Amino acid sequence: MTEELIAVAMLALLATSVQTSVGFGSGLIFVPAATLVIGAEPAIATMLVASPLVGVVLYALETPRTALSDVVPVAGLSLISTPLGIWLLVQSDEDMLRLLVGFAVLASVGVNQISSRGPEVQRQPQLARAAASGLAAGVMRGSTSLGGPPMVLYYHWLGGGGWRFRSRMFSSSALSGAPSLAIAAAGGVFNTDTMPAVATGFVATGAGIVLGLRLRPLVTDNRLARITMLLLLATSALAIVTASTALL
Repeated sequence: MTEELIAVAMLALLATSVQTSVGFGSGLIFVPAATLVIGAEPAIATMLVASPLVGVVLYALETPRTALSDVVPVAGLSLISTPLGIWLLVQSDEDMLRLLVGFAVLASVGVNQISSRGPEVQRQPQLARAAASGLAAGVMRGSTSLGGPPMVLYYHWLGGGGWRFRSRMFSSSALSGAPSLAIAAAGGVFNTDTMPAVATGFVATGAGIVLGLRLRPLVTDNRLARITMLLLLATSALAIVTASTALL
């Protein structure tokens, strides 16, 4: 158990450092790898606590920052569908959850690559796009803790520059974080099986924020994004292979 918690701490440190640098990615890096070490439910429970912590702290530190009202449609609607995701998490088979995590990460890699192409423009918000992004993010957050990809796609589409993208991601996490924790707790996600990993990840997340802030000026976004994508591809492929083997 000690070795598992050390692995959780190291993964949380790495994942949080990446998110602090580029604005998202903690769940994408942590969950697939941690699922192989401690199982899907503890890994997802850990990120359900760690991600809001990152969002709140970095939103407070980020300057300039987007007003919370700028992300209310997406963050607010995500809370409506989060209970459905929590229900899927609690009711689903362990190997099926692992498979779902793997495919969700692969889809996220594709979303990130597609949404990062083309010239930088700034568009006006669209309620239909915001609603689709928010509802999808809520289901993915509750079931896999990977609620970022739909928001990534929408906020990249809105444009406005890298700082605005990061700030919107931090704002969304800060706004929806506490309610999501309450929904997850009411759904029975935090229990004796998940709390050791949750507590370990919480402490490591604080250290990861400090490390990420120190590394941000030293690493370009493009270089870090390439490293992140390689890590994601490797961990998601491993999650899919191991889950498929168990199911077959």
